[in-house]
Order: sequence, then C-alpha cells, then structure tokens
Amino acid sequence: MPPEPTSQNKVTMCFQYSYSGIFNSSQSIFSPPFSTHTDTFWQLKFTPLCSEYPDYCSLALFWIRNPDEQKSGRLSNERLHVTKALLFVKDSDSNRLIEKKLVNIKSFRNRWPGQGWGNFVQRIYLTDRITFGVEFETIPLQQSEITLIPNESYPNTLKTAWEEQLELPTGSDVQFNVEGHTLYASSKILSNRSQYFKDMFQGDWCEVSKPNSSSSSSSSSSSSSSVATTATTETDTTIEEVTPEDILFNHDIKPPISPVPSITLDSETISSPPTSSNSYTKYKIFITDCNFEIFKDMLVFLYTDQTPFTKNNGKDQLSYAIEIFSIADKYLIDDLRYRAMQIIWESLTDDRAAEILFSVATNWPDLKECVLDYVVNRFNFVRKTDTFKNIKSNQSNYPSAGEVFAELLLKLVPDS
Repeated sequence: MPPEPTSQNKVTMCFQYSYSGIFNSSQSIFSPPFSTHTDTFWQLKFTPLCSEYPDYCSLALFWIRNPDEQKSGRLSNERLHVTKALLFVKDSDSNRLIEKKLVNIKSFRNRWPGQGWGNFVQRIYLTDRITFGVEFETIPLQQSEITLIPNESYPNTLKTAWEEQLELPTGSDVQFNVEGHTLYASSKILSNRSQYFKDMFQGDWCEVSKPNSSSSSSSSSSSSSSVATTATTETDTTIEEVTPEDILFNHDIKPPISPVPSITLDSETISSPPTSSNSYTKYKIFITDCNFEIFKDMLVFLYTDQTPFTKNNGKDQLSYAIEIFSIADKYLIDDLRYRAMQIIWESLTDDRAAEILFSVATNWPDLKECVLDYVVNRFNFVRKTDTFKNIKSNQSNYPSAGEVFAELLLKLVPDS
C-alpha cells in the first residue's frame, strides 16, 4: 500500500447538492457520481422520508466499485487513503448546518457498499430547501492531468460476436447439448478459464465413450451442486470423445466432403478451399442438470469476462444470480462466482433473505455467511416478515434450521 499522504500533498474535498420540495416527495434522491481520484467514484443517497424511521430523513455515502475492486472485493489503495468522510445537511438559504455525522471509510465492506443513517436527521428540523453533501479529509493531490477516463467499457459488438460464435461449429472442438440446444466452444479457452474444464479435457476423472465401440458408455462427472435450490448431488454430464481415427474410419460420423468449387478469373481457374459448416468436434458433452440460458451465460462469461447481470429481461434478479452462482461454483469459475454472490447480496430484501438463508445458502458456507450477515444487520425488520415467521413455525421443512438458528443467535447475542 502506498504511503499515507502528508500534510503537504493532501486536500479536503467537499461535494454538496441542493434540493427543494423535500416535503412533497418520499422518493430517494441520488447525487451524480463524483470522484476523489482517477477511478475512485462515490455517490450520495438522500431519502426525504425514511420508511423505517418515518420521522427522519436518511443520508448515506456509497462507493462505486471500479473494475479492480469489483474483481478483488477490496477497496483500492486510493480509496483507503480517504480516512474520513463527514456527511452533512444544511439549510440552503442560510447555509446553517442542521446535522453532520462522521463515516469511517475503512469500515466500508464490499457487502455493504454504503454507510449512513436511516435516522440521519429529524424532518421537523428541515426547511423545504436543503443542501446535503459530504466532506472528505486526507485526499492526495492529483499529480498529473487526466485526459481520458480509464477502464473503457467492453464493446457490445465484440461481446455479441463471441455470443454468436458459441452457436457456430467453426473453429470449435467441443459440442454441448443442453435441453435440446447445441452450443460450441474451444477446449483451450474453456481449460484456460476453468479448472473444472481443464480436468475434464486433460484428466482421467471421467469415463469417455467412443462412438465406434460396440456399446457406447456414458458417465457422470464429479459431484457438485447442480442447481441453486438443491443440495449437492451427483452431476449428470456425459462426455463423448471423438478422435481423429473415428472420423477417418467411422462412416457415420465422417464429415461430408464438399466438391471443390472453381472460380474463373479471365483465363485462369483457381480452386477454392472446400467450404463446410462442419468442424472437427473432439468432445460431445451432454448437460442434463442445468438450464440452457444459464449455461450459455456461463460460457459467454468464459469468453468475454462480462457478467450477465446487466441483461435482466424481466427475470427475478435474485433467483437468477443464485443460478449463476451455483453453476459458477460447479465449474470452478471463481470470478463469476464472486460476482454472482455480490449480486445476491445486493438483491436481498427483508422478505426474501430468511428463505434464501434457510433453504439455499446452507449449501455453501461463504454464501450462508453472506446472507446471515444481512439477516443479522436487518434482524429487527426480517423477523417481522411472514417468511421468517413461517420458517419458525415449520422448522421441520428446513433440514438445517436448527444449525442456522444457533448461528443466528450467536451473532445476535455473542458470548461476553
């Protein structure tokens, strides 16, 4: 970590925003993103009428993760240099300070990207026109001119091209069959991006059936969690390996030879190479324990490193993230698994957190810890939901209920 900035090269920065008509709306107001460093962005959230504290307004500071923070789950060094942030609310007309509270930046965590108070200030102390903002301390001075914002977004056209490539056999040696659909991929790319696929293509842990053998055999791959809502079970991935010898000597799978077309240019005839939609497929893999769209989204991530969460398409974001988390866990794709867990965290609500904790998260210790953290911090609200009351009354329907309740109690009332 770089050395702490000294008094000679540090400044104090203040960002503030004025707002009129706070008594006419209860909708949250988000400030435009602002920066204290090249790629260190923040945002303020002000809520005129807090649903949890009806007599109060709420104010919170959020850190906007840059790509490196998104992958690592840790605050950047530049962000950690901002040791303190002072949230405040003023009267816009008189500039009179109404309330201020200190936020410790080092207390920020990836699961809790925002720090603030639901009961920041009582509404009776506010005028119709207020100014809310934040004052940062210990900001290192920028030493160079910035002419271009870093981390240019991934081109959509490139992502689309890779998505389309998954549906074309050209240049692929792996064929996936999922729910009646076919996807194609390169074993080299899959092996470089996933230890699971590397072991599958290079290891001896799975049986391989040859199409030219008298009795084709298929096998199940190693055990792992198959779907988000079930416990760990034996997976049903059947791999069929096609060798060059198979193509040469087995008529049934021999790719058709197209006649070589000729192109006439003046008096000369040039033979063009044969064109065929068929490619040499070395591995045929049958996936029987995963939804086609989920499996394709996982492959798209392996090819592009782009998460699928930006395209909601009307899906339940929480359930979708759990499915992505499950398949990323199975195929040992740590980056996707981590990002899916972050989306799960951000999508949790008081009503659904308990159900996820008791019926889904118990399959993965780190996911359980993540959801448990949410429930503990929001317990006064979670315990009042019908879902939580139903779980308490029907614990026999949740095999891990006793264990989870014990952990919950230990966090709520830690040993002295």
